Amino acid sequence: MLKHENPNIEIINKYLWAVRFSLIPFIPQINVSSDYTDNLNQEKFLLLDNGIVVLNKDDSIYLLLKTAFKAVMKLNSRQITKELNLYAVGALKKTSSKSIVHHAVLKIEQERRKVVKNHGNH
Repeated sequence: MLKHENPNIEIINKYLWAVRFSLIPFIPQINVSSDYTDNLNQEKFLLLDNGIVVLNKDDSIYLLLKTAFKAVMKLNSRQITKELNLYAVGALKKTSSKSIVHHAVLKIEQERRKVVKNHGNH
């Protein structure tokens, strides 16, 4: 596991971090847009402007999200699109919490890659 200068930030990989969202106001390295400031503790993750996904360690599905993101981030863009298409045509079904999370993470990862591409963070 990578280490961050702030001990409250767990770096899972370059674009995947985890923190207790209750501590975000005290973590200057994480700039949260005004979209999230109303009730940050209710959020399961944040997608930052620099393309980093920050998972909420306080959330009940944190471990499921962490596992899903680690797996999906290893896929190339073509594989992500293919899996999303399989969901779209019904070949893959969103029938369990695991499959619902997997589908959501595929979509989030697709969006995250667009953010990285647009900001030139490789």
